[in-house]
Amino acid sequence: MTTHHAPVALCIHGHFYQPPRENPWTDRVPREPSAAPFHDWNARIHAECYRANAYARIHDHDGRIQGIVDNYERMSFNFGPTLARWLGRHDVDVENRLRAADAAQLRASGHGGAVAQAYAHPIVPLCNAADRRTHLAWGLADFRRRFGRAAEGLWLPETAASADTLETLIELGVRYTILAPEQIAAVRASPRDEWQQVDRDSVDTGRAYLWRHRDGSGRTLAIGVFDGPLSRAIAFGETANRAESLMDAVKASADRSQVSGQRLVLCTSDGELWGHHKKFADLTLAFATRVEAARRGIDTTNLGAYLTRHPPVWEMQLSDGPDGQGTAWSCGHGLGRWQRDCGCNMGGPHAGNQKWRGPLRAALDVIRDAAAAFYADAGGDLFEDPWRARDAYGTVVDDPPEARDKALAKHARGRWKTSPAARLQARKLLELQRTTLLMYASCGWFFDDIAGLEGALRMGACALDQLSDMGVKPPTAKVLAVLAEARSNHPELGTGADVFRRAAQDRVTVSHAVAGAALAAAVGAAPVNVGWDVELKVAPGKQQPGALTGSAVATHRRTGAVDKLSFVVNARRASALQVKLAGGKLTADKLDAETRATLVMASLPELVREVRDAKVARQIVDAARELPPDGETAEGVTRRAQLTSVLLALVDGTSGAPTADMLHAAADLYDIVDLPAGARDRRVLEERIWNLIAHGRPHAALRALADKVGFATKHHA
Repeated sequence: MTTHHAPVALCIHGHFYQPPRENPWTDRVPREPSAAPFHDWNARIHAECYRANAYARIHDHDGRIQGIVDNYERMSFNFGPTLARWLGRHDVDVENRLRAADAAQLRASGHGGAVAQAYAHPIVPLCNAADRRTHLAWGLADFRRRFGRAAEGLWLPETAASADTLETLIELGVRYTILAPEQIAAVRASPRDEWQQVDRDSVDTGRAYLWRHRDGSGRTLAIGVFDGPLSRAIAFGETANRAESLMDAVKASADRSQVSGQRLVLCTSDGELWGHHKKFADLTLAFATRVEAARRGIDTTNLGAYLTRHPPVWEMQLSDGPDGQGTAWSCGHGLGRWQRDCGCNMGGPHAGNQKWRGPLRAALDVIRDAAAAFYADAGGDLFEDPWRARDAYGTVVDDPPEARDKALAKHARGRWKTSPAARLQARKLLELQRTTLLMYASCGWFFDDIAGLEGALRMGACALDQLSDMGVKPPTAKVLAVLAEARSNHPELGTGADVFRRAAQDRVTVSHAVAGAALAAAVGAAPVNVGWDVELKVAPGKQQPGALTGSAVATHRRTGAVDKLSFVVNARRASALQVKLAGGKLTADKLDAETRATLVMASLPELVREVRDAKVARQIVDAARELPPDGETAEGVTRRAQLTSVLLALVDGTSGAPTADMLHAAADLYDIVDLPAGARDRRVLEERIWNLIAHGRPHAALRALADKVGFATKHHA
């Protein structure tokens, strides 16, 4: 990063974020088939973007690697807390590269490149006052926890802003934020000058501005205004494809400014653009900021450093937006995109109408208000100020329960200090608040249909469960009544109430956790973490082939709640595993997808004998999709071999012709196992299919499988 005073100060800001994809009952991201071959979209985008930019390649003219650099060292960037949390769990190396990049900029310029983000990516102006403060406070706390310093800047999701929003930033000690040019209504050079009305095409983005708190205290917030044409060219054009094109666009941006000194060029985009949305754009960014910018005498910097060199003097007025609610860069109708059918959509074939947006927000508000009322009442017996305690919880929200108790002690009162049960109740109350905050991630309204919003509605369903767990009658009926007014653009998917009911099927309880752990022990599988630590104790003399009797102690990882359950496992038939618990009987098909798949894979040697049962064959296919084999690990190689045995058994004609269901299952397994041409098992499969073709008129299922494997159509017409 250069520090000389070049004519142009280039600040490229990447907004890196993913919504909370975790199942809220298990705190784990489920497999997302659309992200294949990766486990989920976080993992796929990580490979294509987050890690790619941490280890970006610079190539020479012969296409050979000349160096590997950290693109984050030359960027302004924010990693939303829900994404940063996932990253910390899955790739510590990249998390460390982010910290190192921030520290390198801090050493070079006195200002780090990382900035904070509102906690759950809500549209902040649409939050009530308490939630607005908590989202911002938790975002700042998350930043301090990850980067070891206070954040100077904070990214507002979708750059959504209102006067209340900016005032809260000032009150929390934030120095600057970034807005879009269309959010600026007027500017002036000094308090003595007249306001000049501006729009997105006339506001000069070559300088930073001041926004003043309305209380007359003189407190201000610095505003960087990103260059609209440049940012749009990066996001929607071809500018990110070549370093030279990017720097040409930067020069054009600087030339549009009338600033007499060093001109700011602030380019912002979703960080995922650099390698995910735009393949190989991470390479463009590396070469542009490391080589091409220096060649052209452009100072690559961050906004904090620029503001120190050029303290803003000009002031700006914020556009109020319709009804004074505020504005955002991604909606031309103020904040309409997140609450009504304003006309903004993704433009896809299923855009239809967006009237579902209002009922969705109203339904979540019902849940939030019920949870807030209960929290204020019950929390008043445990904390001196429940809302201050909630704000403080953000500093320890992902710490172990004991650490959270210690941090909250300064806010405690009454029974909290003497009763472990009261402290557990406090943690449950605060976890309920965390869930209701996560409900409002802005992407829940951004896309084109309510049927794609299981994330938001799953959070809502979990919050209702949390209320019920604490002895409160949840407003489920009212929520469903409101959601019934929201209709999917896919008639077969029904209303928002139908979507909500489907989302609630992802529910996992302590009974599910114990049943899964007990069944795993019975079939010799590793237990799946579904949000509880489960310790099994088998009753002496009660362990028999296919049967297990004992008790379990289950500790909830988020709250620390402990439950004790007895169990009796019946695993005599691998395709019909079941557990008897105090609350009734649970069969394996009622458990979460990963647990089911783990049990099936552990039972494959026994299940092969039952593959002629269509239900068993489908169980195996579903498990293989959930836990696909690989050729890199010993476990993956073994799993591939076992699934290949199942595939060959499905097309074995020695015990009678395979049914259509068996052949459909074989076709699905063929795709998953991916046998290479010429491999012994592939040749056996081809021979068995040929025998089936030769000894009878092929039906549709056999023809489809034969086509997939590579038989010429004329041989099985």
